[in-house]
Amino acid sequence: MIQIETLSSLAKVYPDQELDLRDRQEAGCMLKNEVFSFQAAFRIDNVWQSSVRIEVEAPEEIKPYLTIQAIDYVPCDFPMYETTLKQCDHPAPGLFPDILRELPPIQWVYKNSWRAVYIRINGESQEIRPGIYDLTIKITNDTVYTKTFHLEVLDAALSPQKLIVTNWFHTDCLCNYYGMEFDSEEYWRITENFAKTAAEYGINMLLTPVFTPPLDTAQGGERRTIQLVDVRKDNDHYTFGFEKLARWITMCKRVGIKYFEISHLFTQWGCKYAPKVMAQVNGEYKRIFGWDTDGHGNEYLDFLSQLLPALIAELKTYGVFDSCYFHVSDEPTGEMMEDYKRCAEFMRQYIAPERLFDALSDIAFYKNGLVSCPVVAIDHIHPFIEEKPDHLWGYYCCGQITSSNRFLAYPAGRNRMLGALLFKYNIEGFLQWGFNFYNSHLSLESVDPYATSTAGGWVPGGDPYVVYPGKEGKAVPSLRLEVFREALQDLRALEALAGKMPKSSVNSRDAIIIALGLEELHFDKFNANNAELIHLRERINRMLTEVKA
Repeated sequence: MIQIETLSSLAKVYPDQELDLRDRQEAGCMLKNEVFSFQAAFRIDNVWQSSVRIEVEAPEEIKPYLTIQAIDYVPCDFPMYETTLKQCDHPAPGLFPDILRELPPIQWVYKNSWRAVYIRINGESQEIRPGIYDLTIKITNDTVYTKTFHLEVLDAALSPQKLIVTNWFHTDCLCNYYGMEFDSEEYWRITENFAKTAAEYGINMLLTPVFTPPLDTAQGGERRTIQLVDVRKDNDHYTFGFEKLARWITMCKRVGIKYFEISHLFTQWGCKYAPKVMAQVNGEYKRIFGWDTDGHGNEYLDFLSQLLPALIAELKTYGVFDSCYFHVSDEPTGEMMEDYKRCAEFMRQYIAPERLFDALSDIAFYKNGLVSCPVVAIDHIHPFIEEKPDHLWGYYCCGQITSSNRFLAYPAGRNRMLGALLFKYNIEGFLQWGFNFYNSHLSLESVDPYATSTAGGWVPGGDPYVVYPGKEGKAVPSLRLEVFREALQDLRALEALAGKMPKSSVNSRDAIIIALGLEELHFDKFNANNAELIHLRERINRMLTEVKA
């Protein structure tokens, strides 16, 4: 006999653990313009192993919008740091459910371990009529086994996404994995595929490598050259070519990217040096700036003083300058404040302060007026919230182990809860450093993301990427990326509800927080229980159908 359990999208079905039936879900509701997902887990109890066919029977109206995928495993040798192992679903190294593959014709089912499939209904086209639909999971070997999930489509909709979201987009990693050259037709085809996936999941800003981004690179080392701006050097004069940048912008617009994150113009962690810049010099293509270049020196600043006016003019010509954000240096620390100040003041001669943003944790950079749009590690964000800045972004990476995050070993609720947090504190944007970082620590070597989820053992599993490189140059989404999209949809549902609240003396955002009992929700104090988050979203959906604008 084959056992089937329908579970929420937040379940994690491990091959070496019993099923957590707290994630059981047999019915759900969705708004008419969102993506809704759930899982079906299965195992057999009368034989050791059997091959089966899996399908979902659905009403004709639902079928065009329904996808079923196999959930595959990725190895993780470093699930989490010692101090937070108790917060993990699976604290030991092992195989972690994450890869969403095309469902094969035959699936294997086992006696001693659960497997699962992922079922997605995409209502973004708003062509599914409100109503209740039965979706029946059908698993067949010599016998047919079924389990039905009841889905209600509500007559209410998400608000358009306002949050600006970037996950750093590393096309050098795509070149390394697929064995292609920058600026080849294959490069543009595959880059567009990955950018399209990013946009589909709510990532609406793309890291734009005007020069090879000076990120996660060993001092003195280099990452593969990815440079959208051509440079020609004649003595102290520079001329620039923007054809590749124009193609990049056109590509981004085509797939739904709305914002452009211009890559850092000074090195990471303190802006002491220049990024790698390649140029034509007397007929030779060579590096003219890099780790041996003083980032505050006259030669490099003279270069920037010629580049920035030309770059800004081109961005205005393409109609995207007002959608561009510029970096100085990533995560400067206190001892680097004077260096950062000099670079930021130089940049402000050309870029409005609110368009200069950087990841940081030290509030002194904001209080001293050096960063008007701070991108703050969310475990350090509450002091910034108290300052009430006009522009405030958040980010997480490997260090945010006590907050919301997307690690493989964490319960998916830790990922999903981000939406409610962003709503409560009215955060303008969100950044994460790895959409597809397939390198090791400091990019000393490239890695296979199907073989290591930890950048070769450097960071907890799941931190470096949320998509896998698939066949034909297409991005393969992860469970964690699906949950992240759900978090963004939660935010949009809350914003839709705020827009429908009656005018009163109470701020609509505050009124919703009180109505939902989220007064004690903080970035560093939260309840990430999967079932309660599912229930919270259902309450929001019902409120949307009941509140009249």
